[in-house]
Amino acid sequence: MVSTSTADVSGPAATPWRDPRRHEWRGGDIACGWVVGAVTLAVLSIVLGVLGGAAGAAIGAVAMMTGLVALSLYGVPVAIGAATLLRVVRWEWLHLLAFAALGALGGALALSATTWTMHDPGTYALPAGCGAITAVVARGVSRRRAIRTRGIRPPEPEDATA
Repeated sequence: MVSTSTADVSGPAATPWRDPRRHEWRGGDIACGWVVGAVTLAVLSIVLGVLGGAAGAAIGAVAMMTGLVALSLYGVPVAIGAATLLRVVRWEWLHLLAFAALGALGGALALSATTWTMHDPGTYALPAGCGAITAVVARGVSRRRAIRTRGIRPPEPEDATA
């Protein structure tokens, strides 16, 4: 019987194998989420630029720069905190819902930080939507990466003395 406890060891360095289905994260997962988030922001900014014409290009460029700052200063620490707090929750949909809500909050905060004025609530819909999409895509891809890279337990070393 194969045990999936985190106390198991494998490989020559005897590093513990950590089951990604237990929602544990590593630094590589956070880095993957940041890269995927940056690419998602770039795609969303380009879409905004194309749909908005000449004015949209400027808005898309500002959205990209603002989004990268928000992703780095807000998104990474919040993702680490959320991933740590949600470690005990088994349902993936609940993780995605939490990341969507936190991403939407980050998008709205990014808009507030760039203009320093109050907007009507409808103005926050686009940046909040972009933040939610970015957070969910980044969480989903980094989760799949964790399962792909750590999801199959490495084989136990052969016992040479037997």
